[in-house]
Amino acid sequence: MSTTIKIENLRGASSLLANQSSPDPSKALYVLLTADASSGVSGITVGAVTPLTENMAITFDTIKSGRLYVGYGQYPNPPLPQGPDYYGWIEFSRTSTDTAVWINLSNVDILGLPLTLEGTDSAGAAFSLGYKTPMVAAKASDSIVGQVKAVLVNSSAAVIKTNTGQDKILAPNHVPASYRSYDTYLKSLTDTTAANYPASLSILSDTPKDGSPVQMTGSFKNASTGSDNIIELTSTDGKQVCHITKVNLTSQIIYECDGGYMNWSTDSGNTFKAIHQNRTAINDPSSTLAERTITNSVFREIMIGINEGYFSMANPANNSNAMFPGLVPFATGDGNQYAQVIHENSNSYGFPYADSNLKVLVTSKLGADLTLNVIADDATKDYSAPSDNSSNQPQSGTYQFGIGTGSQGLGVIRIGNWRYLPNSAGAYGGFLPDLPNWTKMEFSGLGANKYIWVKNNQVAEGSGSTQCLTQACVINNKVLVWGAGLAWNGSVAAPAKPTN
Repeated sequence: MSTTIKIENLRGASSLLANQSSPDPSKALYVLLTADASSGVSGITVGAVTPLTENMAITFDTIKSGRLYVGYGQYPNPPLPQGPDYYGWIEFSRTSTDTAVWINLSNVDILGLPLTLEGTDSAGAAFSLGYKTPMVAAKASDSIVGQVKAVLVNSSAAVIKTNTGQDKILAPNHVPASYRSYDTYLKSLTDTTAANYPASLSILSDTPKDGSPVQMTGSFKNASTGSDNIIELTSTDGKQVCHITKVNLTSQIIYECDGGYMNWSTDSGNTFKAIHQNRTAINDPSSTLAERTITNSVFREIMIGINEGYFSMANPANNSNAMFPGLVPFATGDGNQYAQVIHENSNSYGFPYADSNLKVLVTSKLGADLTLNVIADDATKDYSAPSDNSSNQPQSGTYQFGIGTGSQGLGVIRIGNWRYLPNSAGAYGGFLPDLPNWTKMEFSGLGANKYIWVKNNQVAEGSGSTQCLTQACVINNKVLVWGAGLAWNGSVAAPAKPTN
């Protein structure tokens, strides 16, 4: 079944070469489709830089690692991030066995010409991906370009004046020295004077085909020299051991999410092999698909934890990738500042693994048309805010909670980025995240400032005249329990955060 991408030019008719009274290719939009492999392509020749025309549409059956570029002038194939051309692109793939098209916006390499997407997702619902903040604005802080410029430590290499006059900004994976170093963050995770040293680390790998995931636990280590281990992990059965040295966890490697090695053992640490942080059948031909699935996913999760700023010496419970879905990305201020700007202002990728936890990759219904909009630099379009009304609960844990039937008026219950929805009878329940510190449990259906405080096996909800819920919690065998018909107690104010 074929899929068609319609290209809508919203930058004005003069940007089409055919509409120019005095044709100037440098001021006209061109399109380029690239792919590792494809079938059934029509409307364009793969690999040929082609003038954008009115009502242009590109159709394909299958495509591997497809990229569709739109930019000014007859740029090279592929256009160069460091070059003078102003362009943007989308990414998409569909194999012969896929029942949907995987598609996303991307600003992983550059901040350039803005593109947005509209379509129908694999569940049959309309979707859009776009920007809620324009690339440029009269006030720099009201623009994505301005916000990224504000976090640069050296703009000379990162900001490129394009042939058409716009500023194109290189992402930190191309110019890591132009962005904040990760040295301070890594020092905070390896501080030997901290009470929680060594900061714990827990990573569950992906599941290999016909296999089982591997749970790796260990810690961050203080590394004096480049050859010292800064991360040490061991599998639950003790057979697999991962060591990452300081020289293989530099700012450049973290921004690129690639470029170094891990020392990996499959015999309980008796012997180690230096493996690529992203193994392939080409760079490690003796490896199996199952081995690559495990080692690559462990490295990926470490990169997500650092780039999104989740890892912490003060809150070691967050140092597990099982906790990532319930944490607020970039909230600590320690992560990738470029990716943070992209995440907070768009539905686009801001670093290589943004699809894993930031939900910027969608599946488009097979055969349904897609629309690619080429928008003006000062325009916004097609941004979709993250849904706050979908369930997002831990799948395991030490502690649980339950609320009886008829309590649906509480709305979506939030603990950080974890979300609990009532069942058809208005009851709630599930595993709680690990909460070593007092954390708000918010009741969205009750309006603003309706929350209590929870901690592992503890609750602060007021008492007597300050009891804010209509029933007090009963803690029974590590389960927080409230009865049926739970509601807020009149005009009682939410409790203050406990100090103990």
